Amino acid sequence: MEKRIIGIYFSATDTTRKYVKSFAEAWSKDIDIEINLADNLSAQLPDITSEDLVIVAAPVYGGRLPSQVSSRLKELKGNQAKVIAMVVYGNRDYDDALLELTDILSDADFEVIGAGAFIGQHSIFPKVASSRPDNKDLSALSNFANECLRVIETDKKGELKIKGNRPYKKAVGVPLHPSGDPEVCNRCGKCVEKCPVYAIKVEEPYLSDDSICISCGRCIYVCPKHTRRYSGLKYKMIGSVFTAAFSKRKEAEFNVI
Repeated sequence: MEKRIIGIYFSATDTTRKYVKSFAEAWSKDIDIEINLADNLSAQLPDITSEDLVIVAAPVYGGRLPSQVSSRLKELKGNQAKVIAMVVYGNRDYDDALLELTDILSDADFEVIGAGAFIGQHSIFPKVASSRPDNKDLSALSNFANECLRVIETDKKGELKIKGNRPYKKAVGVPLHPSGDPEVCNRCGKCVEKCPVYAIKVEEPYLSDDSICISCGRCIYVCPKHTRRYSGLKYKMIGSVFTAAFSKRKEAEFNVI
């Protein structure tokens, strides 16, 4: 398999990136072109040819793709390249997100040969799916990658069966947003620089603009002082209910054509 491997994904806290990189490693391949839209939502998208193999992955927020990510992915031109679609969710449910992603890729003239939903530690309530992906998750991912490879090598044709509904469930914002402690924050500007939607201002980097913030957790992940976090009575109340309801382990789901 000497085709060019392209990875396009949104990974705010490195979990989705880990899945994409591990998928390529299962093929014993390096990713030739790698774009993390969390680093730059306006990043230039690659020119894709029919000979490329593409991996597209995104997190699930409230059962949907982040709207900023879906908008960028709709700009892709697949030119009949084979693509693998993956979503990563925090053990609640991926609802319509994987269907939404495969629809976007099909409409962009990709040939979707495999689609999977995988679990990562919840970005808002980290006690849910704590320490995932684990070895069992990565073993499932390796199986998925091998099945996709067989499709590529045999040029198999078929139909994917993806869980979800059209129209997709209504996208709703998360009512929880991270903030920092002004007494601990040293105004280094890392969160300002790394926020993918520019919801943090350099003048008050310990605050988030709730009207813009998508609750991706990137500011928490990059804060060198570990001051940014979700907090408050509402967070504790919702977290208690959420953790009790969604802590039972779920496993990866995937299929190929």
